[in-house]
Amino acid sequence: MPNKKSKLIAFDDLERFIIKPGFCTMCGACEAACPVHAIKVEDEKPVRLHDCSEHLDSCPICYDICPHTDELLFETLRFVADAPHRRENLGHYRKILLAHSTNPTLRDASRSGGVVNALLNFAIGRKIIDSAIVSEASSRVPIKVRPSINLVPDDTLSAVDTKIVPSAVAEAFGRAAFEHGKVHIAFVGVPCHILALRKLEAWQHKLMDSLEITIGLFCLWTFSLGRLLEYLLQEHKIAANEIQHVDLTVNEYVVTAENRVVRIPIAEVESHIMNRCRTCTDFTSELADLSIGGASPLEDWSIVIIRTKKGEDFLNRAIKEGIITTKEIDTEPEPLAHLIQLSAHKRNAALNEIEAMQRANIPIPTAAKFSAGPIASEISTLKEVKVGEVMTKKVVTLTPSMTVNELLDEIAKHHHIGFPIMSESNKIVGIITLQDAMKVDKEKRNSVLLDEICTKSLVVVFPEDSVIEAFEKMSKYNVGRLLVVHKRDKRTLLGILTRSDVMHALRKHFRQLIIE
Repeated sequence: MPNKKSKLIAFDDLERFIIKPGFCTMCGACEAACPVHAIKVEDEKPVRLHDCSEHLDSCPICYDICPHTDELLFETLRFVADAPHRRENLGHYRKILLAHSTNPTLRDASRSGGVVNALLNFAIGRKIIDSAIVSEASSRVPIKVRPSINLVPDDTLSAVDTKIVPSAVAEAFGRAAFEHGKVHIAFVGVPCHILALRKLEAWQHKLMDSLEITIGLFCLWTFSLGRLLEYLLQEHKIAANEIQHVDLTVNEYVVTAENRVVRIPIAEVESHIMNRCRTCTDFTSELADLSIGGASPLEDWSIVIIRTKKGEDFLNRAIKEGIITTKEIDTEPEPLAHLIQLSAHKRNAALNEIEAMQRANIPIPTAAKFSAGPIASEISTLKEVKVGEVMTKKVVTLTPSMTVNELLDEIAKHHHIGFPIMSESNKIVGIITLQDAMKVDKEKRNSVLLDEICTKSLVVVFPEDSVIEAFEKMSKYNVGRLLVVHKRDKRTLLGILTRSDVMHALRKHFRQLIIE
């Protein structure tokens, strides 16, 4: 039983609220941050090696910097909040591009253009960084990954640009700084890894003096490796050492083995998704300097989301020196539509999971509550804010006679996923979303008109309504956006309000409180 002194140590809360309920994704941030080296990730969970209260009277850091707690979440937004664009399902960003490596060897080593490897290779070779923290595939079991500290350009060839099993890369970052003395480190990770690093930055941990740049990978879900391998062996007769690589889509888990490709419905492997991943809404690593992932259905290309000035400068230097080649995202509408569809699917699945857990009185990670919506203590703030104060007033609209393919072009151009449909007399006809478009067969998208598939029974709000009233409508009708209309004429459009607008208004208020 812990003594009175040890109760001041945050590991007790970390164990109670994160580790024991199975929410830990084993990023290793707690191990890297512990000032007395009392924590180690072992057997798929952090364990306390010795009683840290013998050395410290009070220490909150392991709980504060865990990506699954709600501590420091508002503070982490400052790293990307100065970007000029913000979209639901994409986060804050400066620009979105398609890119691939100009080196055919790197492209061949990757199924998505080799951009991550090319950037790391370039940065190490030019001494922009002195090391890179990545995950690499095991030589015996390629599906199994491990954190790696890469020190020379050739090391980066082993880096995997996507992964769906856990890897303690944050712990490796600590080793690179403390044991190897590295001071210009590139960090590559999935959304929860990036969040842990940003929390360490917000905490002003001395480790972060060594951080040069963060590259976030797109991530749908992470799976518990042991349970997954057992399932694949028993149900599909696929041994771990046969697996060459895996891919994950909204509907399928695709395993490429030595002599076959097995497509497994997601419903069959859902039980092996890690608990915390079920409530994670971030698909595109929204807090990274650069976010990078596949550009399906394009082969040998990646989508690159530039979020910070540091990321923009880094990428532009690589482009200038001919390391990667790029093209504008709006030249290829399908990849962005696919990205937004995956991101929206992850967000909606997580919000539904959170709601179901709350109804069943099942504990959820406190960070998930932050993503789901305002909590009781925040509602009073939103009661005072009117819809007209936070809605988007310059609304991009479409016409009923436009085709589905033209809609996809507009999505690629403006990066929105929903548009009001307006008549020639500038009155609201309906609303169209990406989800509506994706239900139309590809061969019909050039002939099907938006008027045929748009939603005409609308849920609307007025500018005089409070933001919390609008949020309650979104929750009641399970929609992500509301048209803001004139009270005397509900077909007159005044603006649009999205779920992310609501949360942005709340976070902006709290960021201001932090500054003050």
